[in-house]
Amino acid sequence: MEPDANGAILGDDTANGRHFDAPVGIPTSENLFSNVWAKNYLFEHTFANMAGQIRYSCSVKVTYPTKWEEAQPNLPGPNGTSIPQAPLPKTGKFDKTYTFDLTPKEYTYWQVDQLAVYQIDRAQMENYALPGGEVTLYSNNYGSPTLELTNSTEVEDHVVPQDTGGIEFKPEVVDGGDHEPGPDDVDDTDVLTDLAEMQTKDPEVQNDRLVFNGETIMDDTVANKTGPTPGRIPDPQIIGDEVLYEGQLMINSGLLNRQNTTSTGTIYYTMLSENVEGNGDQEFLISPINSVTVHTPVVNYSLLPDDNRPFDQRMTPDMTRAVLILDRPFTIHFTESGQHLNIPGYGNRDYAKYTKNKRIQFPFGVFQGSQYYPENTWIYIPVGTPSMTFTMPTWVNEGDYTIYTQSWAINAPSDGSDLCEENLNGNLTNYCASESFNIGVVGRLFDFRIWDIGDFRFEKVFRTGVGTLEHSNTMYYTGGNDENGIPTALSGQPQWQLPIRKGSHPTEQRTVPHNGYSFLFDFRTIGNLWQPGEGIRIEPSFYFIPKNGGAATPVDLYYDISGSNNKMIGVGSSKDKLSYSRTYRLADGLRNISSGELSTAASYEYNYILSEAERENTSWLKFYQQYTKRKTKIATGYNLELLPYKSRTLVGPTDIPNGVNPIAAVRSVQHWYGEYNLPIAPYILHKGTDIVTLANHYGGALDGHEQEFITGGYILVNFEIYTVKNGDADTRILGYKAPIANMWAIEGQMTGSTDEMGQTFSFSSGDIILFESDYSVRNDYQGQAK
Repeated sequence: MEPDANGAILGDDTANGRHFDAPVGIPTSENLFSNVWAKNYLFEHTFANMAGQIRYSCSVKVTYPTKWEEAQPNLPGPNGTSIPQAPLPKTGKFDKTYTFDLTPKEYTYWQVDQLAVYQIDRAQMENYALPGGEVTLYSNNYGSPTLELTNSTEVEDHVVPQDTGGIEFKPEVVDGGDHEPGPDDVDDTDVLTDLAEMQTKDPEVQNDRLVFNGETIMDDTVANKTGPTPGRIPDPQIIGDEVLYEGQLMINSGLLNRQNTTSTGTIYYTMLSENVEGNGDQEFLISPINSVTVHTPVVNYSLLPDDNRPFDQRMTPDMTRAVLILDRPFTIHFTESGQHLNIPGYGNRDYAKYTKNKRIQFPFGVFQGSQYYPENTWIYIPVGTPSMTFTMPTWVNEGDYTIYTQSWAINAPSDGSDLCEENLNGNLTNYCASESFNIGVVGRLFDFRIWDIGDFRFEKVFRTGVGTLEHSNTMYYTGGNDENGIPTALSGQPQWQLPIRKGSHPTEQRTVPHNGYSFLFDFRTIGNLWQPGEGIRIEPSFYFIPKNGGAATPVDLYYDISGSNNKMIGVGSSKDKLSYSRTYRLADGLRNISSGELSTAASYEYNYILSEAERENTSWLKFYQQYTKRKTKIATGYNLELLPYKSRTLVGPTDIPNGVNPIAAVRSVQHWYGEYNLPIAPYILHKGTDIVTLANHYGGALDGHEQEFITGGYILVNFEIYTVKNGDADTRILGYKAPIANMWAIEGQMTGSTDEMGQTFSFSSGDIILFESDYSVRNDYQGQAK
């Protein structure tokens, strides 16, 4: 009596909306179903074929008629004789009782000695993944077996002997002859036995009654001598899928991952009340039942697009790392979708349902909107949010870093990084999918402006009044965009955009500065440029544009200084470097730098650049007095300017989040001040002209009136601007025009203009100012030409 029970604990595809192969893997928060198959009933029985004999003892009383002749005495006769008398006939009767046994009557019938029928009650299934570790399955739409039973162990209830009844027997007269006959004179035993045998029928028998599911198994119809042979209880059938079944068994979301969890089960049968010597309710193990693997998946294919690459101003960019630019936003894309294990229900899909949280850690502080997160803080991105945008503060040090992202499963026991696996938690011991980005943080060089020109015709442009030092706040900007390429208030106002040219002067449309005048400029940087040895390299180059416009032609410039041997000095030559140097005073009133800006830069230098010994020997007040009067050398020759740290102020943010070092913040943005002028009344030759060969052509000397010298147009000054570090002025770090990022173009510098006469001029990145080629400061002050 075995139920042949087996079971399954598998993914409930209907509830889950997809198929999981539970023995291979199914996530928490998904549903299982539990199903048991077994025989629809069980039975055990013993049918006894009862056999016996009925023994008949008969007693028959027979009354026999009798006759005999009774001798009569002789009558006295004469003579003493006797006279014989005839016998006297007599009749009578006597009773004789016969007792004898008949041949025993055989009988057989069927009796239920033992019977138990069992119906399914329930099944119990146990597995780690089930709610509470177990589920009880009660039968649904189950047809219980039915039983009708009449049973007795008493023979009398099964066997009914048949009475012989009265025997019809007419005895003959017993003739005793000369005596009265008696019982001994007659014996009819055989006759009477035969009559009784013939008159006695076989006994009636009746089996126990057993009807199973409406089918008669043991028939209790009364029969003669032999009861009908019983049939057999039909073999049980395996129940259908929905009898012992329960679905929507949700796996607790907090269950830890576990492989091949063992399943056990027990099926319970109850014994029907109609039983004979039954053994009571029964229970059996269910086997086999599949194991279940709990594996809650998460993926992490977060991505840091290299969106800031167009703003990478490095002269030698590192293309192996994504670039982040100080003071610029960047976006991390972090969805819950991607490729997991290639098993049923997993694969490449959305895993948000199983994701507890997503987080990002930066090794530097970042802003997310107005919220500031210090370095190494885990920043949580709401599940379902596909991306998050951050902004780099200005005070992060330039350099290489690694950013970490993690996606955690809903059943994670902790948040230790030792539970992480790259991209997906394919290993069941892991609950986190991780990703990392190697990035480079890069500074900025931007916001070039010209805000003063020595030519007195521009005094009314840059000053609030004639003869005053107070600046009017008028400036000429690179273009109509900011450093991020976003249009500013100057967008659509080319008059205030570089290069300074005809039309730049607001009231004198044809005015172009005369050569030899200084112009003042400034720009800003963000990054690690606050220490000695860190500065700016500016490389001027020169072009000629005819008065009637057109493209600019590269030229070389030459100039004279006093002395007969100081003629035709080439800009950029070794003699140029010996002949000319430029120093300036940062705190010059012409620059209109605020006292607060100067004080901040001076304070930093005093406290963080000067040595302790220097500070002990110089009070702050004395140092500041020296600072405001200090002159700084910025050029030797006209073809190169090097602005050292003494040429900058520190203008980083002061409204900063708690915990940020205010010194690091304020020094993170630098404001650089420079000035430049062309040699007075320079001579102009096409670039690359061999002046020695030219001089030899004209007898060994040149006066600038030779036909090769160019006149009648404009000298265009172009700046290439770079940052330098570590006292190495020859290694260019960031460039205003770099291999990738061109800040001139980002800020919207014009590529051409048309003057009031309709003449078109073409410009290139870094073109900042045009000067009259034939008029110089000398004309203005001495009233003479070259």
